[in-house]
Amino acid sequence: MKSDFNGVILRRIAGGWEFSSELALENFIWDSLEELLGLSPLKRQYFIRGEVCDILAVTTQRQLVILELKNAEDRYIVQQLTRYYDSLIEEKPFPQDVDYAQPVRLIAIAPTFHRHNYVDRKYNRLSIEFIKTAILQNLDEFSLRLEWLDNSITQLIRLPYQELNPNLELLNEPEIPGQLGQWLSSCPPQQQEGFRKIRSYILGYHERMQEFIDKKSIQYGTGKTKLCAEFCFDSRKQVPILFLWLPLPSSRKAIVTGRLRVWTDGVQVSDIGHVPEGLGHMRLEEEWKEIPKERWPRKSLLDNLSHKSHIPVSAQGYLRILTSSSESEALPNLEIFVELALQKWLEKL
Repeated sequence: MKSDFNGVILRRIAGGWEFSSELALENFIWDSLEELLGLSPLKRQYFIRGEVCDILAVTTQRQLVILELKNAEDRYIVQQLTRYYDSLIEEKPFPQDVDYAQPVRLIAIAPTFHRHNYVDRKYNRLSIEFIKTAILQNLDEFSLRLEWLDNSITQLIRLPYQELNPNLELLNEPEIPGQLGQWLSSCPPQQQEGFRKIRSYILGYHERMQEFIDKKSIQYGTGKTKLCAEFCFDSRKQVPILFLWLPLPSSRKAIVTGRLRVWTDGVQVSDIGHVPEGLGHMRLEEEWKEIPKERWPRKSLLDNLSHKSHIPVSAQGYLRILTSSSESEALPNLEIFVELALQKWLEKL
């Protein structure tokens, strides 16, 4: 993801100001890494083993630094950094840029830290830095203050200010085709905004990315054999459906990419299933329970990633199969799947 605004987007909250979103915070930290932390940027939103690291950076001595950013208090930030550390140490990406003989720095950046964060860090074998953020206002000028909580060191940097209005985050999105706009109008506001944001991100991801529109679908990629995403419309339920070209981890052989339907509210993903074409015949388990059993398919309602299944798998289960990691209780974010689909699409170019 890249910054696409002239000023930092802020919004008013009780008692002060905050970044309009975690993405706005990430944009600013990424652009100011050297000035704020003396670090050189390496990679943003880096996907590894089913996880997405906010920012990877290096010191002048090629020491790897992992940064996790939060725009609000988060009780699990220490666990996230621990998982990122484990994956990166195992795979050791960017060997030309990183000296893995040196210890990895782990940095958590947030406006406040929960007491559980301190407990988790206290009994963690890794060294994790806590940096507290605050937005300060002096008349019409704004600054971001970083405070290292372990040694009380502070750093201040000016924020070029731009106040949030309801549509500001989508001002720079490519014009929405009338057909897609009509489909999205049937969505709840959160899902509609989520779909619009991922469309903007996909279209801005690479100069060769294109949008292909026909009556039944809107596809994204560089041709029919090099796609990464697709919107279709279920006329029976009057809802748009998102498909992403993602790995099918149903075999120990070379990973094959296929068209997967994504059940999402626009922010998180609950379920995912392999649908090679059309809308498929998959339903969520609770949907099947509402249908009389005499109307069920003759074959059992398989629960796997095969296109022959009638029930999708959970998004957590999919990531567990894909990465061999333990299954998380929290629903994964849609960004994880979109980023993975884009990485797989890049491999086809």
